[in-house]
Amino acid sequence: MERKKIYSATTLIDSNDDKGIKDAAEHIRNGEVIGFPTETVYGLGCDARDAEAVKKVFEAKGRPADNPLICHIGDKEQISEIVSEITPLAQVLIDNFMPGPITIVMKKAECISDQTTAGLDTVGVRMPSNPVANKFLKYAGIPVAAPSANLSGRPSPTSARSVLEDMDGYIYAVIDGGESEFGLESTVVDCTGTEPVILRPGAVTKTDIENVLKNGKAVISGMADKDETPRSPGMKYRHYAPFAQVEIMKMPEGTKITGDDAAGTDGKIDKNTFTVADLKKLTDDEAKELVNIASPFILRSREILSSNPFARIGIYCGKEIKAVYEKLNDKILSAHTEFCVYGPAVDVSCASHGLFEGLRYLDVQEVDVILAQGFDGEGLSVAYMNRLGKAAGKKEALAPGMPAPARPERLPLELDAFKDTFTASILFVDDNNTSLSACCESLMRRLINKNEPYTSIKTDDTGVELYCESAGLTAMSGMEADELMSRAVKEITGNGLGFFESRRADPAVYDENDLILTIRDDQAFSIVKAFPEIKDKVFSLSTFAAANGLVMKDSGGRIMSVSIPDPSGENYETYLHSAKALNAWLEILFPYILKEIGASRI
Repeated sequence: MERKKIYSATTLIDSNDDKGIKDAAEHIRNGEVIGFPTETVYGLGCDARDAEAVKKVFEAKGRPADNPLICHIGDKEQISEIVSEITPLAQVLIDNFMPGPITIVMKKAECISDQTTAGLDTVGVRMPSNPVANKFLKYAGIPVAAPSANLSGRPSPTSARSVLEDMDGYIYAVIDGGESEFGLESTVVDCTGTEPVILRPGAVTKTDIENVLKNGKAVISGMADKDETPRSPGMKYRHYAPFAQVEIMKMPEGTKITGDDAAGTDGKIDKNTFTVADLKKLTDDEAKELVNIASPFILRSREILSSNPFARIGIYCGKEIKAVYEKLNDKILSAHTEFCVYGPAVDVSCASHGLFEGLRYLDVQEVDVILAQGFDGEGLSVAYMNRLGKAAGKKEALAPGMPAPARPERLPLELDAFKDTFTASILFVDDNNTSLSACCESLMRRLINKNEPYTSIKTDDTGVELYCESAGLTAMSGMEADELMSRAVKEITGNGLGFFESRRADPAVYDENDLILTIRDDQAFSIVKAFPEIKDKVFSLSTFAAANGLVMKDSGGRIMSVSIPDPSGENYETYLHSAKALNAWLEILFPYILKEIGASRI
């Protein structure tokens, strides 16, 4: 379905704003679509009885119309109003697991729209345990049909910010209930017969269900056929996939995992850091096990880089794996790798809790491939691997009308949203500072603005404010930019260099900046020779690329350097060629520049 923005902005409602939640409830009763939190993931809610409201959900998500939605309720007494039959089996699961992360499929009542159930005679019913969701649903007083609140095919959102990344302007409001507790969608169980059939695994595991049945067994269903209407969301189409390709790194056979018994878990991530120094505290057996877990990541990372020196790799792993990478002290590997750490390496509850946000975070870092930890358990691991497996299957054909894969939209975030902030600055140096270095300054400012906001690599509650400037070794301060270069920059960016005045490079300028990049190698050499104490932050574009493993070779196998011709005295086409070459290189170098100054995209 075609997506169309219908609001200038989506309203963000705080969980403590009772008036705002009541307003959202009124709007959902009047046919609007509302994003709301649950203990699993955020939902995209509408009146389950209103076919036109349901269509709005499909349009906002770009969702295939033959994928059924789940009905959310705030009170168990509502169940009898929206289903035509509650089987004894269904009643057992209702009594034991509602409210909670479970959806029970029963025969639907006439009041539920056929658009909600994709024409099926059954409906999935769920009562979230999240207190904010419960309050909203009680205020609404209607059955709320809701899939996950993401663009169809992308990782499900577990924060209001992620909902806005996909839905800003497409829905009326989002209620911010903080971070979701479990991080994976609910377990869906077909209870229309005498035997429970798990259509989608989740935090309520097969063992949990069998434990409340009298000698009963649960069956896990397979995927729906391509021509079959799925009885549950997530049974048919490509799901949960970031833009980057996902590969699963298997956990070594026999590894003892934790958190697989989902009953009672809060899914919270262990935020304690694990450093290289902590590796020395491990016993021999612990160290051996850790190496076995980390090895598939390291070997695959090196294999990727050997075939493509420009590849960027995302790692979704435990904190100990990151420490092993750091211990290797492989600067090239480190430069090309972005980490999202979920907690202890063997804890599937932590991995599940952070999976969708982790995939989204690594996608924002613009990695080409994501290596994600796999688990081989029989409890929560089944749900985790179900989602991760679908994410890794990104190359499947899209359903008709489903949006093409794309990276998440970035949302503005004020620096006062962080607990702390630091600034970092990049300096570009040429000789006269009216042409190439001025061009770099303008192009880099555009990249900085385009990729905001930023956070510290070390702590996610610290914001980073980035700056950029340029200077010249032999420049006369106060000169205007070269007119032809200004014209070339304007053709690329839409803005010229009318703001610009040249500046002479001196020790004060060097001290003000955290990274110094010169256009040519000899310029970097002259700065380091004069000021050896700053050698660690001075590179030419060429040596910075080489230091990060970004090398190209000519037909003879010789390494090619970053060589940007000086267009001075040449025609406009030469200026434009040089400006485009700088733009291309800066786009390649940008993520490595961020890492060098201790920042990452958020």
